[in-house]
Amino acid sequence: MSARARRGQGVLLALAGLSLAPILAAWWLYTAAPRLPSHSVGQLLATQRFAGADLVGWPLGAWSLVSIEAGACDAACQHRAFILRQIRLAQGEGAQRLERVLLRASGRNSKSGDLVSLTAPLLARSLARDGYFLIDPLGNQVMFYSDKAEPERVIREINRLMQVNNAL
Repeated sequence: MSARARRGQGVLLALAGLSLAPILAAWWLYTAAPRLPSHSVGQLLATQRFAGADLVGWPLGAWSLVSIEAGACDAACQHRAFILRQIRLAQGEGAQRLERVLLRASGRNSKSGDLVSLTAPLLARSLARDGYFLIDPLGNQVMFYSDKAEPERVIREINRLMQVNNAL
């Protein structure tokens, strides 16, 4: 084999090595590198239809922040309502795409401004938790946020989520 042929083979092997290096490095990082913790504030929920999205008066076509009230609205419920209002207002232009929904065990259905109040006694009692849900415009559950979640971080997370899902 001539020196020229050996040189050509060396160049070919070097190009092949350079082409495979990023792929091998990515595979190694994926399998060997430690996983970073999630930065999400809320709990990602399994993709399924939210039970209350089939109620008459549900704001389909808009993102919804859903608070569930199984009984009388106490101090925690009033604080959650305040936080939900602040989260919506902090979305800026995106606030028009976000509705607040209150599922109650008693009362009448009503809509005042951006707050939709729906009555579903059995549903409100079965879904009652210390927090609120984020529901997509199609009525699917997306996230659950605890009442203990920092509102500033929730605002940023929902803002990013709505920007990424601008088509919904």
